[in-house]
Amino acid sequence: MKSSKQVKKSITNIITALILCTLTTQCCCFIAIKDVTNRLPMYSHSSVSEEAHSATQPPNFSATATFNHDIARTLFPPLFFALYHKKYSNQKQRDDQEIALRQHLKRASPFEDPNSAQTAERMLRRMMENRYRSDGRTVCPDNRTFNLVAGSYGRLRCRNSVTKVPNVGVVWEEEQKRNPQYRLNINNNIDAAEEMISMTSTDKLQELLQLQICLCHYEGWPDEIRPSVDTFNRVLRRLAWRSGNIEFNSRKQTSDADQALLWLKFMNATLPQHFIMEGNHATICSPDWKSISYVIEALASHRIQAFSDRKDTSKPRKTLPIANITEMANEMNIELESNPLSQEDSFSALQKAEELLAMQEEMYKLNRNDKSKQALAHSYKCILEGFGRYAVTSGNSQPQEDAITRAHELLLRLEKLCDAPSSSYASVIFALSISNRNPAAILAEDVLDRMLSKMKSGQVLNAIDVSKAFSGCIAAHVKNYDAPNAETILFKMLDLYESDELGSEFVPEPRAFGTCIAAWSKYDPAADFRERVKWVSSQRQRLINADRAESILVELERVARNEAAKNKNKYVLHATPYNIAILARVQTLEKNTPQARRSNEGIILHAQSILDHMEFEMGVAADPYTYSILLNAWTKQSCPGNEKAADNAEELLRRRIEDVDISNIYSDDDPSAKTVDDVWPNVKHYSSVLKAHANCRSPAGARKALSLLSEMEKRFYDANVISDGDEEDADFHVDQKDAAKPDLVCYSIVIDAFAKQKQLSEASSVALRLLRAMEEKYYAGDMSMKPNNRIYTAVILSLANSPYNGDDAEKLNNAQRAWSLLDEMKANDVRPNSFTYNYIINCCAQEASQDENEKRISFEIAIKAFQELRKMTPSSNNDDNGDSCSTDAYHPDSFTYAFTLKACTNLLTPSPFRTKVATQVFKECCKKGYCNDEVMKRLRWCVDTDSFYALIGTDTRDVRIDDMPSSWSRCCLPNKRRRNNPSY
Repeated sequence: MKSSKQVKKSITNIITALILCTLTTQCCCFIAIKDVTNRLPMYSHSSVSEEAHSATQPPNFSATATFNHDIARTLFPPLFFALYHKKYSNQKQRDDQEIALRQHLKRASPFEDPNSAQTAERMLRRMMENRYRSDGRTVCPDNRTFNLVAGSYGRLRCRNSVTKVPNVGVVWEEEQKRNPQYRLNINNNIDAAEEMISMTSTDKLQELLQLQICLCHYEGWPDEIRPSVDTFNRVLRRLAWRSGNIEFNSRKQTSDADQALLWLKFMNATLPQHFIMEGNHATICSPDWKSISYVIEALASHRIQAFSDRKDTSKPRKTLPIANITEMANEMNIELESNPLSQEDSFSALQKAEELLAMQEEMYKLNRNDKSKQALAHSYKCILEGFGRYAVTSGNSQPQEDAITRAHELLLRLEKLCDAPSSSYASVIFALSISNRNPAAILAEDVLDRMLSKMKSGQVLNAIDVSKAFSGCIAAHVKNYDAPNAETILFKMLDLYESDELGSEFVPEPRAFGTCIAAWSKYDPAADFRERVKWVSSQRQRLINADRAESILVELERVARNEAAKNKNKYVLHATPYNIAILARVQTLEKNTPQARRSNEGIILHAQSILDHMEFEMGVAADPYTYSILLNAWTKQSCPGNEKAADNAEELLRRRIEDVDISNIYSDDDPSAKTVDDVWPNVKHYSSVLKAHANCRSPAGARKALSLLSEMEKRFYDANVISDGDEEDADFHVDQKDAAKPDLVCYSIVIDAFAKQKQLSEASSVALRLLRAMEEKYYAGDMSMKPNNRIYTAVILSLANSPYNGDDAEKLNNAQRAWSLLDEMKANDVRPNSFTYNYIINCCAQEASQDENEKRISFEIAIKAFQELRKMTPSSNNDDNGDSCSTDAYHPDSFTYAFTLKACTNLLTPSPFRTKVATQVFKECCKKGYCNDEVMKRLRWCVDTDSFYALIGTDTRDVRIDDMPSSWSRCCLPNKRRRNNPSY
């Protein structure tokens, strides 16, 4: 037998189930009603005639409470039954339950989907439709009805059903079927009815407010329907919060700040004259201090569209149209001025916020209380932080300085009104940190001192804001290149951290240390104030700077160890501070001389020890810039006689190659795999090492550069394109594909290394083979591998320094091969310059064959190259009486004339013809102003003594160019050399 309590409980459950069934049936009936075309329009005034409106019965709200009761039961069924169907033993128990219910309604809705809120909205819309159809004889919704539905959307908790992550918006599956704004689109487009609409609860609140205003206008603006100031404030508060959401506002054409400002103007708008009767207010709704405060917050948080552009990779969805407040006001004959805010500059929004701030200050003077004072302080805070944000993100110098000034003035006014929040101080300090005015750093330090004095007086400060304020003050001193004062602020922050006055939440930011280290790396007390120092001239000062940078780095590591001991994993060190310290140490290198070689090597090894400490002791991963600094340092020390520097650079590169995990680069299964551009060592690191080997200018250096380039080819293309040896004989082994693709620069460095080698018999063969490998990739579709002028010229130079000894199926000599490369350049639309023709002439002059026919062919090619280069000279420089020097790289120069005379000497036998050619070349050289000692030396070897003295006009034995007329060498002087060739 069941007990009486169990029987009562069963009966209660049965009754509850029956009521729920009845409620569900009622809701289903609402849903089942067909969506006919005479459903409520968005702006109902335009669809209802004035006669019908005048005949409408006055609204009767006596029966509205019953409908409100049904809506509340729909929204909160368990709480509804607990409140209205539970018997209480005494009145106190019932009062306690009501209090608990009200507290529960203030929290988020327990529903994770909008079904309950949408059901309540359907019930509201059905009431309004019945009201319109019956010509005002049915029950009319009131303020309570709209507030119930709006509250359900306002408290809606939107979460992903799988990940449980809150969403910015939610998909409303039947919005397009219900919303009249989509009815025309649905009728014209069959697919539109199947689209999903993405929106937020803020959009729904605006839509419901429009519906309430339309109904209120239809009924003659009675007080029972007219939206209250709290109803408007609910919308304004959410618009103010959403105005700072960059990701959301970047997808909209109208910002939330515009919407909030329009709603405020609509509240202050005056009703049409025929609606202003006895007992009615002339304005729609008088805004209070909350309304103005919310609009100010929205305007101050306004983001410009250019700053908030982001790529949206998600599936595109249809969004709810923005509430067109201006159109609604025009339909109701309400005058509403609309001036949209600029989407390219947020400064206008801040100016509009200041106008509203003056209005709020007047309201505060009339009614001084704690709440209005708190709202005014909040408005000050929002505007000054808005000015600070604008100063940091804007690129306009003058408005930027004005914003900084206004932010500081508002902070002073806020301090007089009440205790300013710590975020306001941090915003002003960050704005001052980017100012170009001289006293900005002093002013930022003063603001920081005022902030800390508030802490000593007992005000609770946010630890994160204090840390940001210190970082901004340090940045302000660094802006003035004042490293000592920046370090003083840094150690003041460390003292506050060690005192633990702000608790464990206060931790110095790593960027503060990095900024201070960067200041010391460029500090020069001898330089003028606020002058950017590119290079510290004093070697002693560079050493001091490097030592100070490393000492600050030690302090950063100490803070990191302390936080790690507290089990705080959020304090993560990055490579940037270490990179700056390494760079500061590398900058202490002296000029690369044999005397300084040993000390420079020690400096680079010291800098490399910082890398070892960072990776192996502190566990901080290096980034590409870390290795770039060290590799470039070794490269600059590499020179003839110092091959060890190049070997050290390659050793450092291979250390990174062994550490990188290439297996994740091309893995399709691993979603966290990096892209090819993010993986390093990259091609710049390889090119630095190639350059180091090339700088040695030795056969061993050239071979090492070729070996490394071959390894790059092997790693990237998984093919041996350059090396002729078998894979088994190679001195490297590659298991996985690399991400560093050999580019044009890598090939150019290796070709240059072989082009300058006169001791390698195979130099020209290797250079030509490298060129063919590049052309093969280019013709296969890789447009980035198109050989340029520098590469073709270097290959021609290799032919001049090292005769070709490879397979010669065409039976060409060096001169013919060089000319064939010139034809290839022209065929590939690569324009040759004076360097190209000079090396062709020199290649012809270097003809080693004793065959007279070969010499004749080489001389013809040399003269042909000389004539083509003369034709390339601009006509303005061909004037015989002109004294100007050519400013481009497409004219004969001193090397052209010297190599031509060399070709005459080597390829022509002594004869009047050789003398005649040499005489013409020398006279033209003197006329153009390119004669130098080398030209005169080549002339002496080419002609007989008498002819030489006759040409120079003197019989002095040791004659030099300084003894000749200055016009002969006017274009050879150091200040008149015109070798501006950007491609070489």
